This record gives sequence, structure tokens and C-alpha cells, in this order.
Amino acid sequence: MNRKKFISTLTFNLSGLLTFGNDKFSDCIIKTRRICNICQFKLGKNIYFEKGVKDVKVDWIKDTIRISYDATKTNPEKLKQYIISIGYDADELKADVKKRELLRYCCESNITICK
Repeated sequence: MNRKKFISTLTFNLSGLLTFGNDKFSDCIIKTRRICNICQFKLGKNIYFEKGVKDVKVDWIKDTIRISYDATKTNPEKLKQYIISIGYDADELKADVKKRELLRYCCESNITICK
């Protein structure tokens, strides 16, 4: 009986820590130029390599990237620098020209449908 009580108390306490411990996560929305569905997947997959990124949602209709990140490990400026380093614009910052040339033709020329 004591063992069940101990396990239930421990589970309750751990669930409280997980719920209230997420204060350090922040969201940022970064405006980018038009990207297609295929490049949307590539961008969403690559941004996870940046330290502290927890979730990424790319909205190619609104031309935005919503990133949930750990504020103790990264910040919006680092995320923007990473995005421009892989060839995409981030808010007012323009993409690295050499990396942009490596993008698919559709996204390099701002066409929304990949061929």
C-alpha cells in the first residue's frame, strides 16, 4: 500500500515539474520570402539542427516561420542568422547569396510551385 502511495505521489510531483518547468520556452515568428512545399519541409527539418529549437511550423501561405525555442540556449537573432545561412530571408535580413543559389529553382525565383 505504501509503495502505491509513494509511486502516485512521485508521479504527481514529476507531472507538476514538467508542466511548470516550461517557462523558458519562447516563440518567435520570422517573416521570409515565398517558399514551396518541398522547400518548406527542408527548412523545417534543417532548423532543428540549431541548438535549443523545440518546434517549427512553416506557413508558406503567410510566408512565416514560427519557431518555439529554449530561451536559455538560443535567441531570435541566432535563429535568423541560421535561416539566412541556409539560403532563406529572415525578416529584414537577406539570405546568403551562395546558399540561395543552391536552392531549388522554384524558391530561388519566388515561384510557389515546384517542378
